[in-house]
Amino acid sequence: MKLLLDAGNSRLKWGVHDGECWQAQGAVSHEQIAQLATQWAAWPVDSVYAASVARPAVADAITQAAPCPVQWVRSAASFADVRNHYRNPAEQGADRWLAVLAARSLCAGDVVVACAGTALTVEALSAEGDYLGGMILPGQALMLRSLAQGTAQLDRIAGQVTAFPQGTEDALASGVLAAQCGAIERMCQQLAAHTGRTGPQLLLTGGDAASIAAQLAVPATIVDNLVLMGLLRVACES
Repeated sequence: MKLLLDAGNSRLKWGVHDGECWQAQGAVSHEQIAQLATQWAAWPVDSVYAASVARPAVADAITQAAPCPVQWVRSAASFADVRNHYRNPAEQGADRWLAVLAARSLCAGDVVVACAGTALTVEALSAEGDYLGGMILPGQALMLRSLAQGTAQLDRIAGQVTAFPQGTEDALASGVLAAQCGAIERMCQQLAAHTGRTGPQLLLTGGDAASIAAQLAVPATIVDNLVLMGLLRVACES
């Protein structure tokens, strides 16, 4: 039985897989990781695979709470039928690479992968298995926080998303979401132009996936815990 751990910037997402299906999944704040030790110990876990983009103290907490030694997964130049064209895979966040590996197992054709959490990452993967690279931009909360901190009059709660915002609160909500959607739609266009094929599939994951999907001009499929799925693939195929 495998314990898979995805340590993001604000939360730890985890799952226990028995080789056939998920037996349990959950998510906690970084401060709650130590509390999971007892819960994890109740499962007959024989291996732990983890990826982290969080600060070092989070990795230390995971190591202490895990029921057996942690195998840390990092980005690589290739895995199975996926080739990583990142100039220096060692500097790439493992969560981005793992999301791409999971997408490859779900989609046979061209695919764009958008992970919408603290940051928004948008990746391009061709039908031939070439991971071409991707974009990183602030997530919705970070965008709003930067406006609040960097301007004199925009420290306020965002309003509703509308086509033509007529109030500052709505302008904030609409502008932030438009930026997110625009980055994703642009990557879809760029991948189609690169491959000469139209309509790449689009996978969304992360806490803001649903709000983004509702405003996109292209169809999208929401897949929960895509990074955990990538970790499971590495754990099973390595």
